[in-house]
Amino acid sequence: MCLGGVYAWSIFAPELVKDYGYTALQTQLVFGVLIAIFPVTMIYSGKIENRTTPRQQALVSAVLVGSGYFLAGLSNGNFILLLTGAGVFTGIGTGFGYLTAITASVKCYPERQGLVTGIAASGFGLAAVLLSLVGERMIALEYNVLQIFTLVGITYGSAILFLALFMTAPDNRTAKQQISVCDFILESRFLKLFTGIFCGSFAGLMIIGSLKSIGAEHGISNTFLVAAISVFSAANFAGRISWGISSDYIKARINVTVAFTFMAVAILLTGFTSPSPIAFLLLSAVIGFCFGANFVLFAKETANIYGLHNLGIIYSYVFLGYALAGLLGPLTGGLIYDIFSSYRPAAGAAGLISLTGVIIFLWKNPVQRIE
Repeated sequence: MCLGGVYAWSIFAPELVKDYGYTALQTQLVFGVLIAIFPVTMIYSGKIENRTTPRQQALVSAVLVGSGYFLAGLSNGNFILLLTGAGVFTGIGTGFGYLTAITASVKCYPERQGLVTGIAASGFGLAAVLLSLVGERMIALEYNVLQIFTLVGITYGSAILFLALFMTAPDNRTAKQQISVCDFILESRFLKLFTGIFCGSFAGLMIIGSLKSIGAEHGISNTFLVAAISVFSAANFAGRISWGISSDYIKARINVTVAFTFMAVAILLTGFTSPSPIAFLLLSAVIGFCFGANFVLFAKETANIYGLHNLGIIYSYVFLGYALAGLLGPLTGGLIYDIFSSYRPAAGAAGLISLTGVIIFLWKNPVQRIE
């Protein structure tokens, strides 16, 4: 939950524009850099997984996440400092914390990999509910956005530091030899996982980073816009658990097809219709619920294909698809708005990319398992 506060970014982006004159592209660059860096960090975290403990990796996460938000709070509006703190430092800290939270959980409960992955990842999705409500309330009380970042750094850094003391997992470092990168990086099965999570993440992230602004474009009141972010996060939370349970019983290709198709339809309706406030909340819920599938289905399928002992190293490379989407998705959405002064073209592109993910994943189902 502490690491997932990034999904409340659309609460803070308009404040940065209003108070410090940032462009939409600049605000989405900070968001995109964080999203891009933390999966890249997971590669290094996965490589040293067998030489460290979950506790050690979580402690690194605590220091970097806390100091990243704190530096952003002290930036006084300097874009480079804000980008370094909220983007780079926080992104690296998120990478260490996210991977160890997923792999430690799955290693403790290998018999229900989908369910436990969904539960562990659901905190990441639920996080924006809390932070968006608190952040919006503090903004209403005339707290500066940078003051909020400072408090987030202190609070989240301390919470992760405390929880890190309890992180543990079974020691299986000598059970089986890990696969090398050269053995899988060009495999069709790996490339399908990579491109699948890229398409699903790109579509979702393009919308998430600008959700509040998209609603405002439709004339929806601020009360419903804040509620939409909370609804999205709550649905994202429920989706991760639900898709996790589903993945223990239903094949990945079916789950991915259903999730990405419904997400595409909801995104297109959000952009090309004039939804009522209630309809906007419902569409936000559908997008959030389906977006949550990215963080469960591909982790479970990676373990299913390559084995649990290879999950840490291979999933960190699969998650690079999310990193690439994190960089390109929000930036594309912000750039499109700066060019067209409308989010409708961005919604169209996001919907088509989500449907492309369905086609790619259905092209050939990866079923062979590597031991």
